[in-house]
Amino acid sequence: MPPSGFSKKAVEGALIFIKTCYEDLQQEVKDGKHPSFEAAIDHEITSIGNVLSKLHINDKNELVER
Repeated sequence: MPPSGFSKKAVEGALIFIKTCYEDLQQEVKDGKHPSFEAAIDHEITSIGNVLSKLHINDKNELVER
């Protein structure tokens, strides 16, 4: 059962997106971009944190830069 407000199709799409992100990250490690999976995950967490720190949902429910 998908979370309230989300269709089964939306949840499936999100999971496909997440799966692809992990596959891409795995390939980056194999290609030597990161020395280990832990380093790759740390890099991604830092990148996501940087983006989230710059974004904000305003009173009109629009995603905008702070």
